[in-house]
Amino acid sequence: MVDTNTESAHISIFGGKLTDCLNVGDEIAEEVSRLGVTLSDPNFHWYGEPAKPVKQQFMDQAKRMNLDAMTASTSSELLSTRLWRRYADQALPMLEKIRQDPAQGEILIEGTEYIRCELEHARDHEMITQLEDFLRRRAKVSLVVHHEQLRQSKGLKEACRVLFGDDADEHFNNYFKQNRDTSQPFTPAANA
Repeated sequence: MVDTNTESAHISIFGGKLTDCLNVGDEIAEEVSRLGVTLSDPNFHWYGEPAKPVKQQFMDQAKRMNLDAMTASTSSELLSTRLWRRYADQALPMLEKIRQDPAQGEILIEGTEYIRCELEHARDHEMITQLEDFLRRRAKVSLVVHHEQLRQSKGLKEACRVLFGDDADEHFNNYFKQNRDTSQPFTPAANA
C-alpha cells in the first residue's frame, strides 16, 4: 500500500512483496509526479531485458554462427538461450569471442555448463577474489558437483588460470585446504 501526504509531500510504503516491486515502483513514480516532481524519463525501464531489437541482434548473430550446434550434449539448454538468459546484451562480446575462437564456447569445468568465455566474463565483471567466490557464490558449482570431482577436475584448474592467472595454483590449493570434504558415506542403521 502506498500512502501519500500531499501537505508534507511525504510518501509512505507499507508492505509489498518482491514479486510486486515493479508495480509499487510505478505507483511511487505516479505519486512523485502528482506531488509536482517532473520525472526525467518516466518511460525508462532500468530492469529486465534490453529492448527486443538487441535480443534479435543477439539471436541473429548466434544463428549465423550456428552457435546452438556447439551446445554440449550434457547441457540443459541451447547455448544461445543460456547466454541470453544469463547475460542479456553482455553476451554479445561473448559471441564475438566464440566466433574468433570456437574453444571459447566449450564447457570448461566437467559436470557443469560453464563455457570458457563465461569464466572470462566472471573474471572481468564479477570481482571474484577467491575460488570459493566463483564455485559457491557466483556459479553454485560446489553445490552441484561433488567435492572430490572438483578436486580432480582439469577444467577447474584451467578455470583457476583464467580467473587468477599466475596465482591459479595458490587459489586452487587454498580452496581445497579450507573446504575439506566432510561428507560421509551412507551407512544404513542396523535392524533392531
